[in-house]
Amino acid sequence: MSIRIWRDDGLRVVAKSAFQNSRRPGLQPRQSAGRPTTVAPASRGVPPGTIAFRRYLDTEQTHAAIFSMSTDGTGARKLTDPPVNVIDSSPSWSPDGARIAFQREFTNKPYEVYIINADGSGLTQVDPGCPEGIPQSQICEETDPAWSPDGSRLAFGWPYGTLRKVKGEDTIEVASIGLMDPNGGNVVQITQLVRPSTSEDSTPAWSPDGKRIAFIRVIITAEPPDGAALFVVDADGANEKQLTPWELRAADPDWSPDGREISFRSEPHASMEFVGSLYTVRPDGTELHQLTPDDSKVHVLGSSFSADSEWIVFARTGVGGLPDLFIMRRDGTELVPLTETPVWDSAPDWAP
Repeated sequence: MSIRIWRDDGLRVVAKSAFQNSRRPGLQPRQSAGRPTTVAPASRGVPPGTIAFRRYLDTEQTHAAIFSMSTDGTGARKLTDPPVNVIDSSPSWSPDGARIAFQREFTNKPYEVYIINADGSGLTQVDPGCPEGIPQSQICEETDPAWSPDGSRLAFGWPYGTLRKVKGEDTIEVASIGLMDPNGGNVVQITQLVRPSTSEDSTPAWSPDGKRIAFIRVIITAEPPDGAALFVVDADGANEKQLTPWELRAADPDWSPDGREISFRSEPHASMEFVGSLYTVRPDGTELHQLTPDDSKVHVLGSSFSADSEWIVFARTGVGGLPDLFIMRRDGTELVPLTETPVWDSAPDWAP
């Protein structure tokens, strides 16, 4: 997986990284683009609510907006209006359901975090600046925001520093997890405090009690090569713990509101992006369960628990050959489609 990062001299580089639901160049639908449709879930008992997600606006996957829809598949609504060649992604609902934080991906500058109201109004950038001691001339980027359960803080991915060559690829010096207030203040870095780092951290997800944060760590210069695993850490940066084996190559975690499980997708083969399965695991690393079958023809992307923790919405290959949104019970049963689009729907977040 990779993320596009821009230097202050305007030169484009591709830095190896682990960030959520990145585009897959060359992946094209099997049918021509048309009007996206929604499909009312057939399963009974899906609670009413709203899901925010990313929808691509073109078949080249260079332009995407944040949408919302009801959990019955109706009422899809475009919430953001990004400029051409800009991708809005990784929506995260505030705990009161009033706001959505998200990542905005540019083609001519580093990624940034923004917040909107639930109706799409009030677009505001959240800018924590660079870590202490890092000049503005170096790379400073914010990704994958996640609201704390009390709404007072945002966890986010914080890549920064200079570029270095790792296995012939330009790689960011540090990719850490940071915390900030929703206005960008009171910033603190809680992982990867040694520079340069031998691994990269991304995609934080809070525990429902606000005491811990789950995140993904990807090996860069250490062993095993290309390993990726789910970790948890206290919100103050203490007590890091690895929950899943490196070879499973975990990505895109979400913590269930009842606190019992963390969902994530696997990507066991580094050369086969998005090919894997959806899993859950206990926050102590026990009871690892595979929810979806292995299938080399099916791409599986990020997931989110319902407010009652009994359902999971996630993205996987749909009828058009590209990801659609699906809903299933937390044990992997009663899988039903939520959208059918010839373009690309992914990165869902279920409103509280």
